[in-house]
Amino acid sequence: TQQHQAHCQVSPELNGWMQMQIRHSSRPCARGPHAPSVTCTRAPGWTAKMLRPAGALGRRDGQRPTLVPSAARSQLKILHPNTSTSHGATTATRAVAGSDVQTTSTATSARVQGKLLLQSSDSPSSPLRLSLQLVSATVAGSDGSGVRGEAAALDAVISSGETELDVELLWDEALGAPGAVLVTNNSDFPVYLQLLSLSSPAVHFVCNGWVYPVGKHPYRLFFTNDAYVKEKTPPALLKDREDELRLLRGEGAPADKPLQKWDRVYDYALYNDLGNPDLRKDLARPVLGGSEEYPYPRRTRTSRPPSKADPASETRASLEEGIYIPCDERTGPVAKAPSLPKLDGHFGSLAEVHGLFGSNAKPIPFPFPQVISANRTAWRTDEEFARQTLAGTNPLSIELVTDFPLTSKLDRAVYGDQDSKIAKEHIEKNLGNMTVAQAIEKDRLYVVDHHDWVMPYLKRINELPGAEEKGEISQRKSYATRTLFFLQDDSTLKPLAIELSSPHPKDERLGATSTVYTPPDELKAGDAASDTFTAWDLAKAHAASNDACKNNYVLHWYATLTMLISGMRIIACAHVMLTGSCVVCRLRTHATMEPLVIAANRQLSVLHPIHRLLKPHFRNTLDTNSTARHIVIGSGDERQGGAFYRNMHEVNFFTGKYGMEMSSKAYASFNFTELAFPNELIKRGVARGDPKKPEELELLIKDYPYAVDGLEIWTAIKEWVTDYCAIYYADGDGAVAGDSELQAWWSEVRNVGHGDLRDAPWWPAMDSVDDLVETCATIIWLGSAYHSAVSFGQYGYNGFVPNRPTITSGEMPADAKAVVTEAEFLGRITPKTEAFGLMALTMNPPVKPGEPLMGERPDTERWTSEQRAAKALLEFNAKLDAVAEAVKKRNADGALRNRNGPVEVPYTLLAPRADPAAPHVGGIPNSIAV
Repeated sequence: TQQHQAHCQVSPELNGWMQMQIRHSSRPCARGPHAPSVTCTRAPGWTAKMLRPAGALGRRDGQRPTLVPSAARSQLKILHPNTSTSHGATTATRAVAGSDVQTTSTATSARVQGKLLLQSSDSPSSPLRLSLQLVSATVAGSDGSGVRGEAAALDAVISSGETELDVELLWDEALGAPGAVLVTNNSDFPVYLQLLSLSSPAVHFVCNGWVYPVGKHPYRLFFTNDAYVKEKTPPALLKDREDELRLLRGEGAPADKPLQKWDRVYDYALYNDLGNPDLRKDLARPVLGGSEEYPYPRRTRTSRPPSKADPASETRASLEEGIYIPCDERTGPVAKAPSLPKLDGHFGSLAEVHGLFGSNAKPIPFPFPQVISANRTAWRTDEEFARQTLAGTNPLSIELVTDFPLTSKLDRAVYGDQDSKIAKEHIEKNLGNMTVAQAIEKDRLYVVDHHDWVMPYLKRINELPGAEEKGEISQRKSYATRTLFFLQDDSTLKPLAIELSSPHPKDERLGATSTVYTPPDELKAGDAASDTFTAWDLAKAHAASNDACKNNYVLHWYATLTMLISGMRIIACAHVMLTGSCVVCRLRTHATMEPLVIAANRQLSVLHPIHRLLKPHFRNTLDTNSTARHIVIGSGDERQGGAFYRNMHEVNFFTGKYGMEMSSKAYASFNFTELAFPNELIKRGVARGDPKKPEELELLIKDYPYAVDGLEIWTAIKEWVTDYCAIYYADGDGAVAGDSELQAWWSEVRNVGHGDLRDAPWWPAMDSVDDLVETCATIIWLGSAYHSAVSFGQYGYNGFVPNRPTITSGEMPADAKAVVTEAEFLGRITPKTEAFGLMALTMNPPVKPGEPLMGERPDTERWTSEQRAAKALLEFNAKLDAVAEAVKKRNADGALRNRNGPVEVPYTLLAPRADPAAPHVGGIPNSIAV
């Protein structure tokens, strides 16, 4: 690298401005919030180490996931005024058109040295040619924009991967402080800029954006790491701030023109691309959103043409090209549809299932799921079945029973009598000498009730597969379930009864036909290893299947739908290649988060403090959601060559093609304010107290791992957001109400992104600091800790399908005490092909090495120039480190039986930090990043 050693000559006025800036060490940032994943080679003194408090737990380090090979430092040529270039440029330019400032190349200019960190996803065959101009934050031209300084032309020969370049720019002291940098790409390939960091004046531009050649991007403008609301923006930057938002909103661009991979437009559309009616009539799916029948959040607009068979639906993108998202949201190559082997039938024995695990297993050596890693048989016990409602992959469905018998909210005129048939006689024998009334009075009776969600679709589900789907979808026979539990003195739960219900065989309006199953006598020592099963075991499998599907389509997708499959290909039955990772995410995280991300980019400038606060928690959301629509939650597509691909969820979950439609019905009762963690616990009746004082909440189930760990994390998040907002809204509620960008963001979230529920009474008014803090804390919780809790245990518990099947088939025995063989039990749960697919998709560690964990920022030392915000982030990290230690201590406490359970699996899904001694404990990422 050609390095220029000239020292900067800075005027006293500019020096005074420099002294006001926060001083950072010379370490650069790691990759930005949306940077493509790469490895890199850095110069001495430039590392990716996170800024952490003293004594902090070490996070899991390691090379970052590789998108392209790492690049050596590139050859660099920087052109100064009056220096010609090899590619035809003649001179560097002084102040640009529209400026009133007259400057010349005199002693008023200072040489500003710095470093530019960038990436290329390809191996360019031609040099990188960029033009960089600093933009004044204090001196405006005649058009109101900040005056542009001299343009420095940069020529560099780079390789694919991450590259660090030395740069030297000229800056005129008459232009005051720089507030942005304008970058033009004169190359024939795009480049991803991460960070431009200048040493004197000490100013940092956290770019994190693609710059395409000038034919695609005339220029890109990147602001400094300062943050201010619009009303406090330096006047010279205000027009550039507004122009950038207009560009992101796509103002002036035709709405019906298909968006391209280099576009940066954020806009909304209905979920009208899940079906493929042009390929096959049976692949048509309802449009979700925009109607009273199918309310739904909005997704990112792509402007693909309408379907010929159904003009209300959008045509599908080909499996090879991927779905449009704004270019800065793309974090890696387009995920490919997997090729899964077809395995006939069901497992014949548990030994056959166990044979899938270990280094010698075939067709792929799956790792042992945690649920059978320490004890191969304890998953069968009632205690473990109950414990997983508190510490498994879905710890959010258990509710306090306040009335008995249980009742349904379904419309009797449509569905008849759907109330529960569980009677006192079924359960009082196992209530420890209590009556049902006493158990309710003492807060001892709990339920997991999936009946009303499943029943309206059950008749149609049990008719699957249709004539066109045979060979693609396995036979279904499912029931709507209710499961009652008794809270014992040691805080463990005892299953009391499972009710399995079906629509009346003659007419759904005649109500449900139900059978109640109760547990046999307690299993004696060694009985869990028996090859004999009972109707009770089958009933537990049906309850687990209902629970797994509710978690998949509602609790997970409902908040941020995320499944990422990075280049997954399974070739034949004997040879499998998996790269990347997959995590299934659902409505409550993925789908409801997407409008928040779209609105934030359309209405909140990157200079806005709330944009800066939330940006790390939006990372990868649009990318994973588009992948989900493309190859996970849609109906089916044709591969190149004519082979048919059926999207995974319709194959692997008992809900089949009705799953997304069912999530729409769940969305009708969506309430954002109830997703704040204390509110969610109180709503389910498992906690009491003031939700504004989470540290004082009383948990009715004392040993509730998800709730105990979650409350500590929520408290830390809330305190961090409170401290951060106090910096920028020191004037109180009026500052929030008067923040025009903030108000536009929240109005668009409510009226457009979640427009089907715009009239709901629960929406925060966003006219107070309390509203702002609670909203931001909820968003951060959903994108980080909540997502981890409902997602990262997928392989640990679901990877062994007898523990948590996703499909059931075959009629239940009429006799609740009937005995079935091991083969009969396995023949009524998830078949081999579907089991193999689920395991293959979830087998890799959910947290990639190098992924920023909650509280960490890849640009920790550069993300803000505000010292108070940087200090508050360090304090947040210290609190999370303390939570991580507390989790370890609780898991080591033998008196807390729900922390490990009979299967001896410690609860680590809400452990904020990675544990080097436990590879499966990867910590909680900032966002839905995997």
